[in-house]
Amino acid sequence: MTHATPGLGKGDWIMVTFTRADLSLALHDLGELALQAGKVIDLALYGGSCLMLVSNFRLTSEDVDAVALADQAFVNEAARMIAERRGWPADWLNDGVRTYLSPAAEGHHAHELFGTYPHEARPGLRVYVPTPEYMLAMKLMALRIEPTGEKDLEDILNLMQVAGLKDKMEIIAFAAQFYPEARMSAKLRLALDDLWRAYEAKLTRCDHESPQYLGRGGPAA
Repeated sequence: MTHATPGLGKGDWIMVTFTRADLSLALHDLGELALQAGKVIDLALYGGSCLMLVSNFRLTSEDVDAVALADQAFVNEAARMIAERRGWPADWLNDGVRTYLSPAAEGHHAHELFGTYPHEARPGLRVYVPTPEYMLAMKLMALRIEPTGEKDLEDILNLMQVAGLKDKMEIIAFAAQFYPEARMSAKLRLALDDLWRAYEAKLTRCDHESPQYLGRGGPAA
């Protein structure tokens, strides 16, 4: 994420990179604000910010994709207050990912509770994350595997390993559980061979630990 910073010229931008510690503090702040307002907000995290919290293969994220089950306006205003407090861009938390959510996800028990903020005994915010299966399906449908999308490709390969995919054609069937249109996706079909070759190459490497997501791991490479 880039944003203009006071003291820089209008056309000057800097990159903001969030760590797990940054996001944990921000979620605590958001929970406190919701508690003070007498609310309990249910918020689902997606993308790199989610992977950073629940996996061992993402250490940072450039944005925070999050969707509130209800009262998104309150979340947006609270996020703006946190941005001012921490010197972050006003849109550090955004719900643009809402467009990519699957209507079929509810029937698949596609989310798990990650944490309650500021404290389990004093809830103001409940944070949910997608299961590795749903996260993988979302990544496959977005499918950014161009040279500038190396992180996205590595995310897909790691999630494939966590999910335990064993056959190339499982990729389409897997995505279609959440996105039926995956069966008709020319982009996904064209990517199958390259994806599977990269996945097989990953499984033959022995220079890294097995990927983990919400405590789940796939077969060791």
